[in-house]
Amino acid sequence: MSNNALAILAMAAAYVQQAESMEEVSRFGIRRARSSDISLLESVERSAAQLFRTVNLGFLADGPTLDPAVLSGMAKSNHLWIAVNDWDQPIGFLGGENFEGNFHLVEVSVAQDFQGRGVGKALMSNMMDQVRREGYKTITLTTYRDVPWNGYWYAKMGFVEVYAQAMGRKYLDIMVQEGKQGLDQASRCVMMKAL
Repeated sequence: MSNNALAILAMAAAYVQQAESMEEVSRFGIRRARSSDISLLESVERSAAQLFRTVNLGFLADGPTLDPAVLSGMAKSNHLWIAVNDWDQPIGFLGGENFEGNFHLVEVSVAQDFQGRGVGKALMSNMMDQVRREGYKTITLTTYRDVPWNGYWYAKMGFVEVYAQAMGRKYLDIMVQEGKQGLDQASRCVMMKAL
């Protein structure tokens, strides 16, 4: 075989390898929720929660998911964002609601096969842009303080831990309710981001 033929084969092999690695990078889009999405979000949330098994919080993977009526309410208020694959199938979602004048983030879930690929960050970015335009000045949430894809992840996006007591009675009520659901209150926190 000539040197030219070997060079062409090497370039072809490199091209195939590059194309295959590009296929591994998932493409996705973000859109508003449709009523037809609601029934599909339970499987996304269950898939996302499997990661909790790695930090001895497996009961979250087996626990209840968000009530479809709550998701529908978020969708009707345009506060439910869906990440979709090339076939417009949900692979992640983010939902929230008005709470004490703040935009309160209720859930962010990204299906296991799409975690670590920027889907959650894109959902957060879309949500922040929209709620800022709607006039919200702050975003709040409750989360696990020391779980890497919880407290640390939100901190990288500018969220800071705040005392639930300082946020008002309703935030204390959320923490109490989470405790009744088995979430360790000593590991949980309220976080806030100013817009």
